[in-house]
Formats: sequence, structure tokens, C-alpha cells
Amino acid sequence: MKQLFAQHIYRLQQRVQSLLETSFLQGLWIYSGAAKYHFLDDQTAPFKINPHFNYFFPFPTAENCWLFLDGKNKPTVYFYTPDDYWHTPPVTPTDAFFADEFQWVIIRNSEQIAKFIQNPTACAFIGEDENLAKSLGFEQINPQKLLNQLHFDRSIKSEFEIECIYQAQFAALKGHQAAKQAFFESRSEFEINLAYLKASQQSDLNVPYGNIVAVNQHSAILHYTQLDFTPASKPKSFLIDAGASLHGYASDITRTYATDPHSEFAELIAKMEQFKQAIIEQLSVGVNYLSYHTQMHQWIAEMLAQHDFVRLAPEQIFEEGISRAFFPHGLGHLLGLQVHDVAGFQQNHRGTHKAPPAVYSSLRCTRDLAENMVLTIEPGFYFIDMLLNPLQNSPLARHINWQKIAEFKPFGGIRSEDNIVMRAKGAENLTQKAQKTLNLA
Repeated sequence: MKQLFAQHIYRLQQRVQSLLETSFLQGLWIYSGAAKYHFLDDQTAPFKINPHFNYFFPFPTAENCWLFLDGKNKPTVYFYTPDDYWHTPPVTPTDAFFADEFQWVIIRNSEQIAKFIQNPTACAFIGEDENLAKSLGFEQINPQKLLNQLHFDRSIKSEFEIECIYQAQFAALKGHQAAKQAFFESRSEFEINLAYLKASQQSDLNVPYGNIVAVNQHSAILHYTQLDFTPASKPKSFLIDAGASLHGYASDITRTYATDPHSEFAELIAKMEQFKQAIIEQLSVGVNYLSYHTQMHQWIAEMLAQHDFVRLAPEQIFEEGISRAFFPHGLGHLLGLQVHDVAGFQQNHRGTHKAPPAVYSSLRCTRDLAENMVLTIEPGFYFIDMLLNPLQNSPLARHINWQKIAEFKPFGGIRSEDNIVMRAKGAENLTQKAQKTLNLA
């Protein structure tokens, strides 16, 4: 990791130097952020670091810390370690693999930073607390031109970042295996989630996103996080969407299981898995992501016809938009320091925005695929009343097998998700690679 990070920070230093020169600035100050207090309370929400700070400094628990970069000298980190007997003091990672790439200044009081910020009007500030920035004398606060360039750069990962995302697969996959076992032992959603957290060595406070642990019809709620404490009386299906993170970089994995491995629902799960792997095999640098999303809808249209959910030719199912009622979200999204990583719609360093087409409004990426992009591939197939009801009241209703759909609603839905990195000759499946290393089916 040490060598990979040295290459990563060298690349970023070059980029910062270029950005500052073209922006006529002397330096860049990045504030990591601070935990937010709940309204009328003395307790805070879990701390979430400024991802731009984490981009340069791979330590996602660095609260109230600052970075100064000029692109020429070693970045300086102003690391906040208060004297505190109420809480466990933050550990200063001066012996970490990345420590030698920084100059270190330890601050005990968050207000101390003011004496280190020289000539703030000649520098830019990046961070959430704009009032703090103004009080310190900054005028260039989160300049959009500069953010556009940083966001676009973040969409193309360094080998250090790719390795972090790959390593984050392992904890998540161990959690998935434990969750699967707990489901087949007829545990409740709450207990399944506990099994995931224990096996992945995480808590609910530091997972990269809220775990989706859904039994039966709950799988039809795309971001279901409620968790039943009572086991399902007749478990039919189980969907888990849960990840892990390393140095701030996330994995994002989904699996679906059928209680009866010989059921038609199990067959549908297998087909969705095949669709996912087939799309991954097709991914190619230079091709727009929308084309793969469209291809997935065409395959789902074929599945709807083959399994007698819709009694029309697959081409007509696709053209009429019926598949969109069964696959309402996007094929995937960029992945990195943020689970839904930045610049999915940004076409260049200037910030040109390309929105998804209206018929696929939930698609999170409209980019041409580029080498070293990391994305999720996550086709889905669901039985959602809110989306099916409009069809029931349309002229297309007579072509839909409502009786069969009613039989499948208790299963909820299916999603299968892997994390891939684009290489010159195609996609490398990081999730599958980690699965093979762990010898998991």
C-alpha cells in the first residue's frame, strides 16, 4: 500500500499544482469537517468526512483536521488531537503507511488553525463549513470550476484507490456469507444484520451505507432499512445489499436468495446473475454506459416474455416501456470514496452535465466508460405495486399475466451487484476476484 499511495499522492500533487496555476491561487486548504449536533441536543450524528480531504489523506476518522497543498511541497496535515477525558482521543496515525508523504502539525484546539492560515485570499477553501471559511478570511470558497476538475479526476481511480476498493470486498463478502447462513437458519432481519456486522467487523455507525436486509416482500422496497425483529413465518426470499470500506473507499455488493432452490423464483435469480455477468463481459472503454443499461432492459423484456409475466413479443415489451416497471433503477453507478461517487453525469473537466434520458431518470451514470473507472453493475427485477398499478389501468393491462404477478409479489424482488474496474481490454470484476480468493460460491 505504501508504494501505491506514494504514486497516488504524486499524481494528486501534480494535479493540484496545475489547478492552482490555472486558477491563479497560491494554495488549497481542505477542511475535513466536524460531527454535527442534533437539533436542541448535545449529541452528534456519526461523523462523515469531507471526501476531498479523504482523497488526499486516507484516514476517514480525521475530524476537525486540515490539509494545506501547494502542489510543490509535501502536503501539510494539521491533525486535531484534543486533550479530552470524555471521549477516546483520536489516534495520530504518524506510523501509518501514508505518514511519510505529509508534514505533520498537531493541534490541540480547533481554533489554533487560524494562526497557520496565511494570506487566505490567495488560497481556495474546500469544505462544508462555509461560515468557518469566511471567518478565517477565505474568499474562494468551494469554487465550482476547481470542484469540477477535482470531481472529474476522482472518477478515474489510481491503483491505490482500486486496491482499497478491492480489499473492501473481503469484509463485505464475509458478512454476506454470514447473513446468508442466518437467513437459511430462519433468523429475523435484525438478527441477519447483526450476523453481517459481526462477520464484516463493522457497526451500524461505520458501514459505508445503511445495510439493506430484506426478507420476502421487503425486497421490493429498493432502500429497505427498517428490519423486522420477528422471523418471517414463511420465508421465501432474501435480498441483502451491504458493503464495507477501507481507508474511506467503499465496496457495494448485493445478493438475492430463494428458500426453495428448485423454484421458478430461484431460476429468475440465476438468470439475473447470468445477465449481470454477460453485461460485465461486454463492458468496453469508450462505450456509453447508457447502452448497457438499455441492453439490460432488452434482456429483462425477454425474461418477462419467457416466464409468461407479459404476453407480448420481447421487442414490444421493451418498446412499450413495460420492463421499466420491473427494473426501475439504473444499472449501476460510479464507486469510490462515496458509494454513489461523484461525476457520474459530468462529461469533462469543465463540468459539462449530461442528464439521463427521462425514461431512465434513475440512471446514475451517463458517461463513456474510461480506463480505471470503478462502477457497480446491479441489474434488478421487482414486483412493486406503485409501478405496476399504472400498468393495470392502461391499455397494456390485457397483455400482462396479473395472476402470476400476484403469485410472485410475496418474493419482493431480485438484485445482484458486483463491483468492477474498467481496464484497457475490458472490465475486471473485483467482487468475483475476491470471491474466488475466499473460495466462496
